[in-house]
Amino acid sequence: MESGSLVIYGILFFALYFEVFLMISFFERKPGSKTSARPKYYPTVDIIVPCWNEELTLEGTVDSLLALDYPKDKLGIIIVNDGSQDNSLAVAQRFAQNPQVRIFSKENGGKYTAVNLGIENSQADLIGCLDADSFVVPDALLETVKKFEENDSTMAVVPAMKVHGPRNILELSQAVEYTFGIFYKKMFDNLSAISVIPGPFSIYRRSVFDKVGMFRHAYNTEDMEMAFRMHKHGLRIENAHNAVVYTKVPRTVRTLLKQRTRWSQGFLDNSKDYAHMYFDPRYGNFGMLVLPFSLIMFIGALYTWGYIIYTTLSSTTARVFDMWTAHIPPHLPSSIHLDWFFINTSMMTFVSLTTLLFTMSAIWLGRRIAGADFGIGSLITYITVYGFLAPLWLARAAWGSLRARTAAWR
Repeated sequence: MESGSLVIYGILFFALYFEVFLMISFFERKPGSKTSARPKYYPTVDIIVPCWNEELTLEGTVDSLLALDYPKDKLGIIIVNDGSQDNSLAVAQRFAQNPQVRIFSKENGGKYTAVNLGIENSQADLIGCLDADSFVVPDALLETVKKFEENDSTMAVVPAMKVHGPRNILELSQAVEYTFGIFYKKMFDNLSAISVIPGPFSIYRRSVFDKVGMFRHAYNTEDMEMAFRMHKHGLRIENAHNAVVYTKVPRTVRTLLKQRTRWSQGFLDNSKDYAHMYFDPRYGNFGMLVLPFSLIMFIGALYTWGYIIYTTLSSTTARVFDMWTAHIPPHLPSSIHLDWFFINTSMMTFVSLTTLLFTMSAIWLGRRIAGADFGIGSLITYITVYGFLAPLWLARAAWGSLRARTAAWR
């Protein structure tokens, strides 16, 4: 067996092992169902809404916060206009008379500076962030607060994220991806190894910022860097899978590639800054399992993509050369017959299909956890579209990281 195939086997077996491990984790600690119980105590909460050129979605975002099922005197909303060049500030001013809302405006400095300004102007027990293109369901904050109440050592809680109003093929594919992410986030919660604290409706105890400091630029992935930093300081991050937030996603291939390149390169660059956490038992499953797995899968995906391209080109070239030397003109087969005798039944095929089966099972479980709704067509589209696009943003991210250039935000 050639060395290239051995490497592919290793990647597939590693991915399969990790997925089986997560499945076992799922069945050992199944996510609980939503209950009607309410918190025994209502801490004060400030939600920061940083916005830069979000005039089309900002009003809906703030309206969803004002509709939260939570005592009005305990909930504050801080809108921070980060030097928008559109009418975002004018939209924010529509809420100026609401006693729950405070509005700040500053020169453009990046999302992390807007969030930090909000933190500096908050005295609440819990401080959260909601991107200005996202929308929360009414009981999302209650579900989050209950997670803090269950465990005094919980320092941050992340929600279950779904795609808002998916319509085209790309958005429907992302809806499946986000459902897959719901499963993974819950399983990483079981392992105490959540790796990203996303901008849409993640909530922190105020003391977190006293212990680890404020947000940093962090290669335009400040939510990922904050998760790394919290794990470094031994602070617990949990997932509230019943706290649902909807977010807008890229509608074009160009914007999707840009966003995912930023996310992927952010992982690589933050990994370099926190390389000391890899395989260090002091950082638990995050350092021993999640970080190494993520990096191996990143490299493995690129290698597999390159291997497929190389073998396809090699076999095609050899076939064309054979036809040319035999003076056989190019032609299409007159008919296609399926002969089960010639179906590839190699171990590579078996492992690949088994890995795919576990991946689809994880998506289905994520669908059950958060009550997501999509059809088999969306699932097939997700596998097809991402099979072509994911290697592109991974390659761009690796190249950008090697050149030490920060990926663009938009």
